[in-house]
Amino acid sequence: MARRIPTGLVALAVVAAAPAARGQSKAAGAKPPPATEASASANSDADAPPDLDALRKQYLRLRDKLFRSRARAAAVGDALYSTKLSLRLHFASGRFYAVDRATIRLDGANVFDDTQGTIAADRAPRFEGFVAPGRHVVSVRIEVTGKDDDRFQSTVDGSFTLLAPAGKLVVVDITAKDDGDIPYAWKKKQRGSYRLRLDADVHTETREGADGKGIRRAQLHRN
Repeated sequence: MARRIPTGLVALAVVAAAPAARGQSKAAGAKPPPATEASASANSDADAPPDLDALRKQYLRLRDKLFRSRARAAAVGDALYSTKLSLRLHFASGRFYAVDRATIRLDGANVFDDTQGTIAADRAPRFEGFVAPGRHVVSVRIEVTGKDDDRFQSTVDGSFTLLAPAGKLVVVDITAKDDGDIPYAWKKKQRGSYRLRLDADVHTETREGADGKGIRRAQLHRN
């Protein structure tokens, strides 16, 4: 049989427990939680001014390292790429055809890409740079449209190999043309022709500061 607890004893226990709970709450609030202290410390570090002297020293170290790397790269480049290559490209039929696009690729990589028709204006070099001695492949593609009749378009496309001797300047003079008459002849008599041609003149010269004598010339023609 359950015993009944006197009501007076229950009330006394509740009154005694209340002050203890309030004391524990005050004790807990006396010290900020660890997270708050860590946050305050982080904010203090963020507000601190940067160490400019340390940053300057680090910058100078990085700069010196970069300069040394560039010097080493230049020395290696001079040893490996002692041959200079100059590629010139001219379109000789600019009177009758507008050049839509002209590209030159060296060993599969684009070294010249133009859509302004500059190759019909002059014979200026389109690429000049150093290459490794040995065999290289030059590819040329020229897309043109007839000026008198833009329904007629043609493409001159070809490739050839060359040998680049060590320490030499290799000059490649490329000329493309279309000796046909179809853009202006078709309207008159409904007949005409395309005569596409790509020629390459290759020669080597002694580069300043490099060993070698004389000039050797070779003719490459592709009809």
